Amino acid sequence: MLLLRSMAVDFPIWALIPAAGASRRLGQDKRRVMWRGQTLLEHTVEILSQAGFDNVMVILEPDSPCATLEGLKQVVIATNPQPELGMLSSIRTGLDALPEGALAAGIQPGDHPFIEVSAVAEVLLHFRRHEPMLLLPRFLDKRGHPLFIHHQRFEAAKSCDDAVGLRQLLNRHADELVELPLPYRGLERDLDNPEDLKKLRESGGA
Repeated sequence: MLLLRSMAVDFPIWALIPAAGASRRLGQDKRRVMWRGQTLLEHTVEILSQAGFDNVMVILEPDSPCATLEGLKQVVIATNPQPELGMLSSIRTGLDALPEGALAAGIQPGDHPFIEVSAVAEVLLHFRRHEPMLLLPRFLDKRGHPLFIHHQRFEAAKSCDDAVGLRQLLNRHADELVELPLPYRGLERDLDNPEDLKKLRESGGA
């Protein structure tokens, strides 16, 4: 099911936020953890919108408690009917829901609270200028997000094994992958377990 809230069909680069998974290791719904006065999911939407994506799509589970969040009112919401299959199933749902003519999708998980608008904007600008098949930022020796997938590689992304995820896409098309070095911490840091949440709170965000 696809609920259209806002769609600018003239702008083909989309941000996809797969956010239909349970937060088993964290022990609570990480999407609704508060960060700088808003939920982590709303914060992610705001960052991607400010960075210059033409449209933002959030992929949720059926009857998600996040569907009514104020910060999601101006985005496109797609529903993953089988979120138990993992993140790739949500990405697949999002790619299937994109309108014809979409140039690319930037995949940004919703559990990276330390990403910066300027960092995402720089990666987006690089994609607009060069249109590589695959593009992601790198901080030192760590790969980060968002991962940009050119529309010519959508089918390859959707065909990956659910148990492996998009790492399989990056391995299969390693010769097409561009890694953009950026001096921004936070591109690679996620919120995955109670220790991560503790560090987030110590930073003054939650």
